[in-house]
Amino acid sequence: MNSGGGGKAAFRRLRGLGAKDTSRSQLQPSEKRKKHGSSGPYWINRIFWLVILVGVGIGAFFSGQRILYLAAAVLLVLPFVSYVITFLLLRGLRVFRSQPNAVLKNETGVLNVRLHNNFPVPLGSVGVIIHADEHAISVLENQTVPIFPFGKQELEIPFQIEFRGHYRFGLAAVQVTDITGLFRLSRSFDATKQITALPQIADLSNFPLTMNLMTQASSRHDIRDEDYTTISDIRQYLPTDSIKRVHWKLTAKRNEWLVKNFQSNALNQVSLILDTQRISLPPRDTYELEDRMVEYTLGVAKFCLNKGMPIDFRTTQGNKSNARNAAEFAIIYHAAGGLKFESETALDTPSIISQELNDATGYVNAVIITANLTPELYERILHGTSNGHYIAILYFAPPEESPETQEIYKLLSETGTPCFRITSKDNTKG
Repeated sequence: MNSGGGGKAAFRRLRGLGAKDTSRSQLQPSEKRKKHGSSGPYWINRIFWLVILVGVGIGAFFSGQRILYLAAAVLLVLPFVSYVITFLLLRGLRVFRSQPNAVLKNETGVLNVRLHNNFPVPLGSVGVIIHADEHAISVLENQTVPIFPFGKQELEIPFQIEFRGHYRFGLAAVQVTDITGLFRLSRSFDATKQITALPQIADLSNFPLTMNLMTQASSRHDIRDEDYTTISDIRQYLPTDSIKRVHWKLTAKRNEWLVKNFQSNALNQVSLILDTQRISLPPRDTYELEDRMVEYTLGVAKFCLNKGMPIDFRTTQGNKSNARNAAEFAIIYHAAGGLKFESETALDTPSIISQELNDATGYVNAVIITANLTPELYERILHGTSNGHYIAILYFAPPEESPETQEIYKLLSETGTPCFRITSKDNTKG
C-alpha cells in the first residue's frame, strides 16, 4: 500500500478537525400489541342500551304496567349477569399456544393458538392480543371467532420478522365480548418467549477483496502449521518429502509413489472484526444498519472460507470464534447472528487491530466492519497498511454523517486503503 508520507500528513490534517462527542444512548425499542376490534361499537351498544332502559323506565313510570317494570329490571340486571358469566367462561377457557424458536428473517412464521370451551355455553366473539416489537415484527390482524359449547377453535396467526436478532414474542391476552355486546373482557397470559430471527447472508462472491495470498507453489510445501486430520489433496512423491507423508494404500493401488498434502492452518487467515457499538438513530434505522452489518459480516466470512482462507472472527464486545474451512461456516453464522449491539462495548476497533498487528508473525489480512470511523482507527489502519498489511474497511454510513467521518473516509480513499462505503440503499462505493 502506498500510504506513507502523504497519509501521515493527511492524518495531521484530520487531527485539526477536533474530537466529536462519541457518546451513544441506549436504544429502548417500544412494544406493540395487536388489538382486535375497537371501543367504538361497545360505546354505541351502551348508548343504545341506555336509551332503551330510559325509555322503558319512563313508560313504566307513567303507565304503571308491571310488564314494563319487569322489562326495566331485566335490562338493568342483564349486563351484570352477562359480565359475570363471560368472566367465568373466560377464566375456564383452556388456551394452548405454540410458536417456533427461530425463523429466517422476512420469512413467514406461524403462531398457533388453540382455544377449548369446556362449558355448555357459547363464547360469541373471541380474539387474541399478540406481544410484538412494532419496529421489527409484523403480525397479520386475525379475525375474531365464535366458540360453541364444548367447542374448539384453532387460530393460525402468521407473522414476519424484518430484522435479525432476539425478540420477545407471543400470546399476551385473549379477549371475549359478552353476549350483550356491552363489555370486552381480557385474560392476560405470560406467554411471551424469546424468538430468534436468523440473518440472511450478503452475496459477496464478486466483492473486490484482494487479500495477501500465498501462491500455490509456496504453500504446497509449507508444513509449519498443518492440520493432519484434513487431507487437502494427493500428489506425486518428491525427493524432499518425508516418508511419513506417503499414502501407502493409494501408492500400492496405483503402483506409484503418492504423498498426502494436508490442509495448512497458516494459509491466508483473515481477521474479521465487527464493531458492535450501537449508533444513536431512530429504531428502524438502527435495526436496518445493524442488520446489514451482520449480513455483510457473514458474506465476507463465507467469501473467505470458500476461497480456503480461515476466519478469526472478533467483535468489540469481546466475542471470539474461528472457522478453518467452509464446513465450519455455521460457527461464524451462529456467532454473528445472535450478536447484540450495545452503546458501551468492552473493546474498541482500534485496540483490536493494534493487537492483531502486534501479535502477527507475518503479514495480516484484516477486514473491519464498522459504522464508526474515528481518528484513532484511521491512525491504526495507516500504520498497518504502511507496513505491508492488508486492511479493508466496510464502512456502513448512517443516514446523517458528521463532517469528521466524511473527512476520514476521504482520507482513507486518498491513501489507497480499500474502504467501501455502504449506504442503506445498497449503494457500495470503493
